[in-house]
Amino acid sequence: MKKKAIIIALLLFMPTMISAKDEISVKYSFKEPLIKKLNSYDEVYLEKSSIYGNAGEPGLPSYPSYILLPQGKSVKKIRANVGEKISLGKGYNLMPIEKPIPFSSLPAGLPSKNFNFSVYPGKIFTEIGIYSFRGYNILVLALHPVQYVPSSGEIFYYKEIEIEIELSKGKVSPLFRGIGKDRKEVIKKVDNPEIANTYKLKNLDQSYELLIITNKKLKGIFNELKDYKESRGIKTIVEEIENIGNDSDRLRDYIREVYLNYGIDYVLLGGDIDIIPAKMLWVYGLDEEVDPYETFMPSDLYYACLDGTFNYDNDDKWGEPTDGENGKDVDLIAEVYVGRACVDSLQEAKNFVKKTIEYDKAGISDPYLNEICLAGEYLGDYGIASYGGNYLDQLIGECKDDGYSTHGFPSNYNITKLYDSEDYYWNREDIINVINKGPHMIHHLGHSSVEYNMRLMPQDVEGLENEKYCFIYSQGCYAGAFDYSDCMAEYFTKSKNGAFACIMNARYGFFWSYRTDGDSQRYHREFVDAIFGEKIFSIGKANQDSKEDNLYLIKRSMMRWCYYQLNLFGDPSLIFHINSPPEKPAKPAGSPKGRVGHEYSFSTYAIDAEGDEIYYKWDWGDGNISDWMGPFKANESINATHSWGKRGVYNVRVLAKDEYGGISEWSEQASIAIPCNKTIFSRILEAIFKLMDFRMK
Repeated sequence: MKKKAIIIALLLFMPTMISAKDEISVKYSFKEPLIKKLNSYDEVYLEKSSIYGNAGEPGLPSYPSYILLPQGKSVKKIRANVGEKISLGKGYNLMPIEKPIPFSSLPAGLPSKNFNFSVYPGKIFTEIGIYSFRGYNILVLALHPVQYVPSSGEIFYYKEIEIEIELSKGKVSPLFRGIGKDRKEVIKKVDNPEIANTYKLKNLDQSYELLIITNKKLKGIFNELKDYKESRGIKTIVEEIENIGNDSDRLRDYIREVYLNYGIDYVLLGGDIDIIPAKMLWVYGLDEEVDPYETFMPSDLYYACLDGTFNYDNDDKWGEPTDGENGKDVDLIAEVYVGRACVDSLQEAKNFVKKTIEYDKAGISDPYLNEICLAGEYLGDYGIASYGGNYLDQLIGECKDDGYSTHGFPSNYNITKLYDSEDYYWNREDIINVINKGPHMIHHLGHSSVEYNMRLMPQDVEGLENEKYCFIYSQGCYAGAFDYSDCMAEYFTKSKNGAFACIMNARYGFFWSYRTDGDSQRYHREFVDAIFGEKIFSIGKANQDSKEDNLYLIKRSMMRWCYYQLNLFGDPSLIFHINSPPEKPAKPAGSPKGRVGHEYSFSTYAIDAEGDEIYYKWDWGDGNISDWMGPFKANESINATHSWGKRGVYNVRVLAKDEYGGISEWSEQASIAIPCNKTIFSRILEAIFKLMDFRMK
C-alpha cells in the first residue's frame, strides 16, 4: 500500500493523538484541487484520489483513509471536523460517472445524469469497514474533501479534514501472531503507524515462509520445488490435501493454523479445482439501464483473508458485503499471499515447477528481462476508451491520468506495442512471434473467453516454443475461469512453454465508456505500480497490494467483482527480477576451532548495488539454519553466534536477502573444528602438571 509524494493536491499527515478519553484522531490537509476541461465537461483532480459513486452521479474524487486502531479497541463513533471551506467557483458541468461495461459488450452511450442532490456527496466520509491484517485492525474510509452543488454548478473543498474516532472495548484478534515482520508490514499500510506500538510483540518457536498444498500423486514433483526453495533459504512445508480434507472450509482452517503456528507468508495451491477445491464467492454489481450483474466465481482470496466468516447468514451466497463477523463486510486484507498451480497430471506439474525454477534462476543481467510486450485490442466505439492501447500506455512511466498517480515501466525497458488502431490490426502470428522471442512480461487488454485470449486458442499455447518464460496479466473476460474446463490461464502455465505465471479474470473484466478509469484498469495500474512504484517484487504480494490500494473504492460499481476474481496462477513467493539482489556475502570469518557447547562468533558482509537493507540467514553445518536476521545496512560487517552440541568439523555459510526479497548466492564455506570438551579428570590432571612444571622451574 503506497505512501508517496503529492503533486496536484498535497496531503500532510499530522500525528495521531490518543487522549485520556480513549479517542484517536488523524488530520488530513489538502491543497487546491485542479479542474480540467474535457470536451463540454469539467473534471476535478485531487492527487491520490479517485472517482467515487454510482453510474450517472457527479464525478468527484474521494481520498483513501486507512486508520490503524489500537490493539483491543473497536470503533464506537466516527466524527469529521472540517477546516476552511473554499469555493472554486460556479457554473461547472461535471461529467457523470460512467457505467461499467464488460469487455465483451456492445458500445453504449453515456449514462443518464442523476444529479438530484442539493450538495453532492453531501457527507465528509463514507465508512467502508474495519478490516484486519494479521491481527492489526484497520478502519477504512473514503474521504470527500470536494463537494458539488448541481443547481448552481459550484465546486468547493475543505482544506482540512480531521477524523476523530471514539473507541470502545474490543477484542484482541485471534489471528494476531505478534511477530516483527507483521508490524513492519502494517506500518506501510496505514496513515497512523505509531499506533502499531500498542500491539505487543512475541516470538514464534518455528518460522517458515511458504506452504504448498497438493495431493499424494503430485507431492513428489512439488517436493522438488520445496528442495529448490530451501536451497535459496526459503523454508517450505508441503502438505497433502488428503490429510486435510477435500473441503474449502477445512482447507482455510488448516492454512489459518499453519499461519499462526509457523509464521508463513505464502501459500501455493498445487492442483486444479478438482484436486484443491476453490470457494465459489457470490458477487453483485450495479450497472445503469441493464439488469444487475451477479454471479458465483472461484476466488482464492478466501484462502488469503483468514479473519472471520464469509457466510454470516448461512445462506448459499458466500462473500456478500454483509457476510463478515456480526453482519459486517468479509475480510478483504490478506494474511497470506496465495497462488495456484492449476495442474492435473504429473507432466503438467513438472512443467509448472520447471518454469518456476528456471525463471527464479534467471540472472538480473539477462537481456530478456528488459523485454515487455503491451497488447491492446479494439474494444468498441467508446471515444478514448475505444482502444486497449490507450489504457496500456498508462502502464509506462509515471501516469497521472484519471486523478491518481502510478508508476509503470521505466524508460530503460524495451517495449513492444501490439496496438489495434484505425489502420492496424495485430493477429495471432504477431503475438506468437513475440512470445517465442521471450519477453519478460506481457500485459493485455482485449476480448477473451475461457479458451480464447490475446487472439490465441489452447492449441496455439501448447505449440509455443519459447525457452524464456513470461508473466502475463490480462483484463480479458473469463480467461482465468478455472472452474470451467481448462481456461487460458491454465494452458499458459501448465504447458511446456508459455508463461511461468498469469493473473487473469475468473469472469467479466470491466471498463468505463468514454474514459480510461475503468474498474479492471484500476487493479492493473496498481499492480504495475506495486512493482515499479512501491518495489513490491513478490508476485502474490503485488497482486494483493493492487486490491488493497483500491479497497476504499470497494463500493464503487464493479470493484468488488474485480477484487474477488483476480486470481494468481503461479507461485506467489516468486520474486520479479526487477531489482539487483545482493552480491554473494563474504566468506564467514571466525575461529577455526572451538569446544562443544561454547558460543563462537562469525562475521560477514554483503554488497548491494542499490544500497538496500540486508537480511542474513546462517547455515551452521549441523542441521541448524537460522531465521532471517536483520535488517542491516548494506556493505557493513555483521556478526552472528552459534554453539555446536557435539564434536565434528562443521562448514558455516551465509545467505543475503535485500529488503525487497532479492536473494544472493550462498557464501563460500568456512570450517570450524569442534573437539571434545575436557573431562573433569583431565582438567585436574592438567592443573597438576602445570603446578609441577611451575615448581620445577
